[in-house]
Parts: sequence; C-alpha cells; structure tokens
Amino acid sequence: MTQGQTMTADFDDTEQLRAGFLDAMARAANTVFVVTTDGPAGKAGVTVTAMSSVSADVDRPRLLICLHHESSTAQVIRANGAFCVNMLGEGDAGLAQRFAGKTAPDADRFAEGNWGVTRAGLPMLLSAPAVFDCALSEETLVGTHHVLFGAVHEAHAREDVAPLLYNARGYARPEGL
Repeated sequence: MTQGQTMTADFDDTEQLRAGFLDAMARAANTVFVVTTDGPAGKAGVTVTAMSSVSADVDRPRLLICLHHESSTAQVIRANGAFCVNMLGEGDAGLAQRFAGKTAPDADRFAEGNWGVTRAGLPMLLSAPAVFDCALSEETLVGTHHVLFGAVHEAHAREDVAPLLYNARGYARPEGL
C-alpha cells in the first residue's frame, strides 16, 4: 500500500473480515496482565491484554478489562464484585502462560509466583511492575466479551521492572528508541 491509498474490506465475507481483524490486532503491542479475584465465589485468575485506563478524574480512578463471556474467572469476578489487575514483568512469560490455562489447571495457577494480598484481600503479585486493586463498578456484555469496569481503591507501581508485552502472537520486552 502506498501513501494516500486506503484499505477496504469486503464486509459481506464475515470470516475474511474476522481473520483480517485478528491479524491486524496481532500487530498491536499490548501489556500483559494477570487479573485475580478472591471472595465468597472463590479464588481465580486469568491472563489478559485487554485492559485500559478509563478516567482518573472521578471520585475513584476507573479502568476496564475485557474477559470472554465463557471465562470461569469472569464469572467469579462478577460474583465476588472485586478484582486485582497485576501487570506482569518482562520475566513473567511462564506465569502468563500458566494463567492463560496453557500449563496449569485453574486450581494450580497460584502455585507459582510471589503472591501477597491487597488491603481488600485480593491476590497481588508482589513482583509486578504495577498493581490495581478494584471494586467492580459496572459491567456490560459486548459481543462475546464482558467489559468490566473497576473503581481503583489501591494502586502501586515499581520502576525497577519492565512490563511484559504481547505482540505478533508472542511475548516481548520493551526496548528504548
């Protein structure tokens, strides 16, 4: 494609559009997180890249995460009403795989990593570059995913650990320009 050209897609071919969308999204570099919860509905966690700041200019800062509607962790978070977003460090690819369900069943996911708890009692990765402890403030279902909004009650950041990234269907580390 040269400068000035536009890309168009045949919107009548849903599968082709979906494949093109997924390929294009794979080019976006995203930070990798493990979202955890604990409470009356149980303890759970899952790897996500769909996390974003929503607003810092409200009574409590807000962020959002997106989880597939069939995710068992999504159901537990919704029932517990709280979640903790743990940014993974550049050396945590194994932990990302573990919480993505690639190497460990749900019950064994927390057997690896240095875990503590937030003031609200949620699992917090102590080596994380950043942690956000959230109360579930609202949710909506969009297509196949729950969009869960969290009111942040606690946030921590470290500058001595670089974040783990996911890009082009693989893990990466940030490099300065």
